[in-house]
Amino acid sequence: MNTIKLLFISVALMSLMACGEDQGPGAAANEVAKLDTNTPDGAFKAVVASLRSNDLKTMIQTSMSEEQYNELVAEFEKGKATQFSQSDEMQFQQMMGMLTSEGAEDTLYAMAAPQLEQARAFLPMALMMGKDQISQMVQSNGMLDQAQQESAIKVGGAVIDWVGENDILSEEVTKGAIAAAVATAKALDMKSLNEVKDMSFDQALEKGAVVLGGVKNIMGAYGISMDDMLDSVEVSNVQVSGETATMDMTMELFGEEITQAVNMVQKNGKWVSEK
Repeated sequence: MNTIKLLFISVALMSLMACGEDQGPGAAANEVAKLDTNTPDGAFKAVVASLRSNDLKTMIQTSMSEEQYNELVAEFEKGKATQFSQSDEMQFQQMMGMLTSEGAEDTLYAMAAPQLEQARAFLPMALMMGKDQISQMVQSNGMLDQAQQESAIKVGGAVIDWVGENDILSEEVTKGAIAAAVATAKALDMKSLNEVKDMSFDQALEKGAVVLGGVKNIMGAYGISMDDMLDSVEVSNVQVSGETATMDMTMELFGEEITQAVNMVQKNGKWVSEK
C-alpha cells in the first residue's frame, strides 16, 4: 500500500475526533512569525507551535526543505491515481455511515458497553504486568539507544500509573469519546475514499488538521491534554556546528519530565530534523 493511500485510510479510520475552533491551516502563522526559524531551535519551536494549532500546512513547510516539500506534493499527486480496493471502500463507507447515522452515539455506546465490562475485569491484571512488558519490549528494540530506552521506559511506566489512577473505562468517559467520534465523522464530510482523488494537497492537509484536532479531543475525553504537553516543551543546550546542530528537548508527559536529544541539519539554508 503506497504512502498516500495509507495516509487517507488512516484519516478515515482515525475519525474518532473533532476539530477545534480557530485552528488548522494558517493558524500558526502569527506565532511562527515571532520565531527565528533561521536558527535550529527556532525551526524546531515552529514545528511545535504548528502542532499546537493543528496547522499541518505550516508544520510541513517549516519542517521540510523546499526540495522535500516538492517531493511530498509530487508523491501525493502520483498517489491519487491509485485505486482503493473494494474492501477499503466498503469499510470506509460502513464506518462513516455508522458514525453519521441518527442516534449514532447511543448505538455506539450500546455496542461498546459489553466490551467495557470485560475490559474492566481484565485491566487490573494488565496494569500489574504492564511495566515489565514495556521494559522488555523497549530493551529488545535495537533501534533505540540507551537514553531513548530509558525515556521510553519512564514514559511507559508513567502511563501505566496514570491509567491506574483514572477511570478511563467509565460510562462518562466512553460517551465523551464516542461524541467526539460522531462529531468528527461529520466534520470530515467524506462519504467515499475516492473523494481523495479530487483533493488538492492543501485540501488533504485540511482533512489532516481535522484528524490532529480530533486526536486531541479524543485524548481530552480521557483527561489527557496534548496541548499541555506541547506547551511544556522547552529547548536547551543548543550546539551548532556548521550545517548540523544538536539540542535537548524537554517536555512533561503524564507527570514525568522527559529529556530527549534532537538532531537538526541545514538543507538549502533551512534547518530541518535530521530524520
